[in-house]
Amino acid sequence: MNIRALILGLLVAFLVSVISQALLHGQKAIASDIALYTPYFLSPLFSMLTQATSMLAWAIPGFYVGYLSTKKPAQHGAILGAAYGALLGVAILAMQASELANTDSMLIVATSALTQIAKYSVLFALAAPAGYLLAMHRANL
Repeated sequence: MNIRALILGLLVAFLVSVISQALLHGQKAIASDIALYTPYFLSPLFSMLTQATSMLAWAIPGFYVGYLSTKKPAQHGAILGAAYGALLGVAILAMQASELANTDSMLIVATSALTQIAKYSVLFALAAPAGYLLAMHRANL
């Protein structure tokens, strides 16, 4: 297992997540202006831009860890995604801890945290082989 790739991938994941959230916040701020001043047929373009921006949080770190991996890029992507999801899950639990009043709300927040682990593990594992293929192609040049 390539620990260096996982640590750098985790740093990239947090950096890209912050950038992605800032871009999404900016897009939301100008959404009303865009809706008013652009023709109706261009509205799918803006929604596609929002979807692409939200995909940055998992596509770039997964690709990056795959690029740095020398073997088993999907495994490295899954491990990185699980670590990133676990850290996000802990953050969700920490933010919601003061508002948890009953067992049902605790279960909902715990399920949300576990879902983050599974979601990012699968998404990072899907993106990692593309980075690995690019690295192998560049090595063969």
